[in-house]
Amino acid sequence: MSINEDLNEFKNAVRDISHRAVHLESEIDRVRCCEWVRKLSLIPTTDFENAKLRNDYIQLLRIIVRSGALHGIFIDTPPVGNLKPLSEAVGSNIIKNIPHMSPVGPIAPFIAHRSPDGRAYVSIKRIPGNGILCYMAASPDGVE
Repeated sequence: MSINEDLNEFKNAVRDISHRAVHLESEIDRVRCCEWVRKLSLIPTTDFENAKLRNDYIQLLRIIVRSGALHGIFIDTPPVGNLKPLSEAVGSNIIKNIPHMSPVGPIAPFIAHRSPDGRAYVSIKRIPGNGILCYMAASPDGVE
C-alpha cells in the first residue's frame, strides 16, 4: 500500500468517525474522540511507518466509535509526544485493567481477554525470540 492509499484510508476513517461521533453516548467520549482524531491527524506521514501507525490507531478508533461508547486505550487523553505501536498500547492497557496480570516483565506465553459486553476480543501470544503476535476481533453484535 502506498502513502497516498494510506492517506485515503485515513481520510475515509475520519469521515466515518465524524458522522458517528455525534452519536456517542457521553459528551466526554465525544470530546475525547475529537482529541484522538486531532492527535492522529498531526502525525506526519512522510514515511510508511508513521502512515501505518496512524492508520492502525484510526481504524481501531473507527470500530470503537461504531459501538457507541469509547473504551480501551481511547478512554484516556492521547499521550503527549509519539504514540507507541498499537499492539504495545493495547497490551499495556490490558495489563493495566486486568488486576491478576503482572504489570512488569515479559508478556506471558498466551493472554486472551474478552470485553465485558462481548464485542471485542484480544489475544496475545509470545513468539520466542521474535516478539509477540497480537490478534484483535471486534463486532457490533458480539464475538462468538
